[in-house]
Amino acid sequence: MIFLLTLPLRLLGLGIKVGSTSTKVAHRTVRLVGYRRVLLLAVGVAIGLLIAPVPGAQLRAKLQAALQGLGGQSPLVLGDKVREELASSPRTWHLPQPGISVDGGRVTLSGDVPHATAAADLERTVESVKGVTEVINNLRIV
Repeated sequence: MIFLLTLPLRLLGLGIKVGSTSTKVAHRTVRLVGYRRVLLLAVGVAIGLLIAPVPGAQLRAKLQAALQGLGGQSPLVLGDKVREELASSPRTWHLPQPGISVDGGRVTLSGDVPHATAAADLERTVESVKGVTEVINNLRIV
């Protein structure tokens, strides 16, 4: 590489001292081994780093993230998301919070609400949560 950089100056007869000792040693080593072999070694190291196995904890985390992306959320996580959405939604934060039970993507609401509009708002808010496939409304109007 250094030879190619100094070639125009050498052709003109303007010899210059190139780099420090470490550069000369590295240049001589690369010339001895060969540029192609060094390039292939670098490519092999890069490929190895890309496909290297990761520790078990990281692999499990990736697998869980992939399953959640497919809608396979655990009931505890989905239940927490539903509770958080009901507590923070402008339509439902002031209402009495219902009981929530989760079975797969099916969410069952139970409890007492003051009027039919409140029950409909609670149901609509739960339906908007990602991962909920069905809402069973067992709310009682008092």
